[in-house]
Amino acid sequence: MPHEAAVRVDLTHRLSTAQSLLENWCVQVGTERPITWTLWLEWPPVHSHLRDCPILLSPDACWPHCLSSPARQAVLQTGVALASFNRLDIAHDSPSAQKSGPIYECWPGQSWGAISAWAWGISRCVDALAQICEATPRIGVLGHSRSGKAALLAGATDPRLALTAAHNSGTAGAASFKTMGPGAESLQALQATFPHWLSSESADATVQDRIQAIDNAPLLAAIAPRALCILQASDDLWANPAGTAKAVEQLRQVYQSQGLPDRLQYVERTGGHAITPLDWQRVAEFLAALD
Repeated sequence: MPHEAAVRVDLTHRLSTAQSLLENWCVQVGTERPITWTLWLEWPPVHSHLRDCPILLSPDACWPHCLSSPARQAVLQTGVALASFNRLDIAHDSPSAQKSGPIYECWPGQSWGAISAWAWGISRCVDALAQICEATPRIGVLGHSRSGKAALLAGATDPRLALTAAHNSGTAGAASFKTMGPGAESLQALQATFPHWLSSESADATVQDRIQAIDNAPLLAAIAPRALCILQASDDLWANPAGTAKAVEQLRQVYQSQGLPDRLQYVERTGGHAITPLDWQRVAEFLAALD
């Protein structure tokens, strides 16, 4: 991915209310053929002028049912700022299941999947937040479902993320490939339905076998010793709750060996696939409590 591309930010709008200070920032990556998107940044009133509170970053601004008003307030009331962007401004999630969007137009001929592109966008937003804030902020990322997969990849590759959180991320996310519960999505099913999410090489059966043999343990372990929060609905069978529980069980040994068991949180609940304001609140509270 083009990590060396320059990142520029410009404030385009500011709105102060009793509940928050909302800022719209234009993020521009690259110079000759730049990619641009909006980063929405909401500060709790008590921190709106100091900019010294933790920031929870979300790539799910394209989903109003995820980033609803109650969800945003659930974050702000913990004293954590909320930053969000529309990941589709970087790579499309097209119904045609073809790789498309600005990142493919800017850097053509690449094999990156959309999950990698969205993870790249998360890291570029971290670049932007570092410029916006006067001091180095404590930043966490929370992704739901397919964005949860991207959040985990960003957390594994970007050491500036103090907390990585994934909600019902399933296959190619927090769920182990080696423990498949009833009704769980397989890697083959994901590749057949959403081939644009993964790299072009993932269509090869030999590559799929190698991925499943390695499993997702190296991905999750790469986040340690930084904080990790896995949220999973036990009745969201497609997201493989059994595989997620197994992966977390193995990961606990990694955090315990480093003397930091409290930096790994596993939250299991009922209620299906959708993310709720309580899920947002739990992650924000975890981020706020980090040393």
